[in-house]
Amino acid sequence: MKIAVAALATASTIAFGGPLLADDIRCPTVAAERWMPIEKVVERAESLGYSVRETKRSKGCWKVEGYDRNGAEIEIRFNPSSGEVVRAHR
Repeated sequence: MKIAVAALATASTIAFGGPLLADDIRCPTVAAERWMPIEKVVERAESLGYSVRETKRSKGCWKVEGYDRNGAEIEIRFNPSSGEVVRAHR
């Protein structure tokens, strides 16, 4: 019986906790003076075909909100020093 309860608790943690942890994207810690300028982040997003509505720092990343080529809302997180896409979400 104890094994069944432990298995159920583990399964619940994986099923419900996993997606929450997966959504908690963070960029590597980068000193403020090494962050790309906001203008470069906007340029980078636009070069990938996105229309930028808002850009701000969030969870150690540059967060860009806007629209893709089809007009769908998007949220993209960029590495603050390299400009690489860390996460794109529609």
